[in-house]
Amino acid sequence: MGDRFKDKSLALDQKVPSAVIVGVLLPGDDAQVLADDLDELERLLATLGIKVQGRVIQRRQKLTPKCLLGEGKVEEIKLLADAKGAGMIVFDHLLSAPQVRNLETMTSKEIFDRTGIILQIFARHARTSQAKTQVEIAQLEYNLPRMTKAWTHFQRQTGGGVRSRGMGEKQIEIDRRRARDRISRLEKQLENMHKDRQNQRKARLNELKVALVGYTNSGKTSLMIAMTKANSQAEDVLFATLDSNVRTLDPTTRPKILMSDTVGFIRKLPHGLVESFKSTLDEVLEADLLLHVIDVSHRNYRLQMETTEHVLREIGAGDIPVVLVFNKLDLVEDPLLPKILKAAYRSSIFVSAHSEEDMAKLRRYVFSYFEENLVLATLEVSAEDQATLSIIYKACLIIRSDYSDQEKVIFTVRATPVVLAKLHPNVVSMQEKIGFTS
Repeated sequence: MGDRFKDKSLALDQKVPSAVIVGVLLPGDDAQVLADDLDELERLLATLGIKVQGRVIQRRQKLTPKCLLGEGKVEEIKLLADAKGAGMIVFDHLLSAPQVRNLETMTSKEIFDRTGIILQIFARHARTSQAKTQVEIAQLEYNLPRMTKAWTHFQRQTGGGVRSRGMGEKQIEIDRRRARDRISRLEKQLENMHKDRQNQRKARLNELKVALVGYTNSGKTSLMIAMTKANSQAEDVLFATLDSNVRTLDPTTRPKILMSDTVGFIRKLPHGLVESFKSTLDEVLEADLLLHVIDVSHRNYRLQMETTEHVLREIGAGDIPVVLVFNKLDLVEDPLLPKILKAAYRSSIFVSAHSEEDMAKLRRYVFSYFEENLVLATLEVSAEDQATLSIIYKACLIIRSDYSDQEKVIFTVRATPVVLAKLHPNVVSMQEKIGFTS
């Protein structure tokens, strides 16, 4: 990822320690939803270390092409920012390049929208080469239509940029071409990384896979750490996880169950960003079960549920079995809410990631979910067939093994239908599906 992303993130902290945020309420919009969106935008800015000094909401019949809002309201926002000493104005709405340019001219402030802020957070939290490459592609695609002013030394500092003054249209077109070339090279790199990840996953085809999905800051990482008993701590920030993190739920189980934590979803996430992170979400597409984690203490948890469900459909994961996990039960003030939700979502489970008892209950829930998919079978394998023997020892729960015949081994195992399909030539008999054992 280019240094320019990092430079701009630092610039946000140093030059613009505070900001004013702006929301627009159009006909049919819910005022409470907009208030929640602005609260979320404030948290996004806090993740970057930026303090919100004020917020402005304007009711409008429609948005204006010139500056989104009315010019009088823009002047009011400028005066508020001046009074608060804020050098930055952030809109909870996607801005076009002309709107950014006009708003900067009218306010003499740095202008950003929600997408730009999310990209800055992504840039800060990216750790692996894959995540950094995905962020840089998203940054370049976001900035490409906004490249209306100079980008100096683009060859040395690729990937996004701080707007500046004074270069002609010819140089702008050169910079745009270089940006497109850079995107093309990065996409090829990402494709190669994707192939490498696919090869790594082939080694896990015999294992059961559970993926944690949900709205950002719903507690997925905390659940992952608690359920897998990992020696780490979750950060209380938005988008703390960008890379898929895979751990074994319990190393003693056969077949093994792998659990993955994935990037959180958020409202108003542009389609381009979802596209950039599709390869990170491969763990979701290959899962046997999704645990949809919901912050049940959030007043707008239903909208967050809908956002997650929408993104899952968008990435092609709409048909994967889902269990709703209502998290942060310890923060719920209404004692009737869990009962109401349990009646509405009968297969759901209510937990607090801070409760060992709840985490043990959730692990048992996952084990019980896979019970119906385990089959008791008798296998006959050549004693010299090391490849098949390896699959049996890694992917099956061995009930009994008989080595009395020097040329072959007889196994009684419990395994998933997928594993038994691979072992089909060795299957002597199969019985009805029975329980998962750890």
